[in-house]
Amino acid sequence: MKLTFRILASMLLLTVGYEGMVGAFHLLNLPSDRAVYEGTAVLILLVVLLPLMLVRLWRSS
Repeated sequence: MKLTFRILASMLLLTVGYEGMVGAFHLLNLPSDRAVYEGTAVLILLVVLLPLMLVRLWRSS
């Protein structure tokens, strides 16, 4: 049961990360400087936080 929960939680995290990445690339395509900075910030947060959350999920006992 625990393995099933971890797999489902991982799939949910990856889906949320994918949606965040799509939104970030949409922001990067907008013509304003603010949108470019926001898109870059979202991508950096995804690169840092998503792997940390996955590691924490799989290392918890």
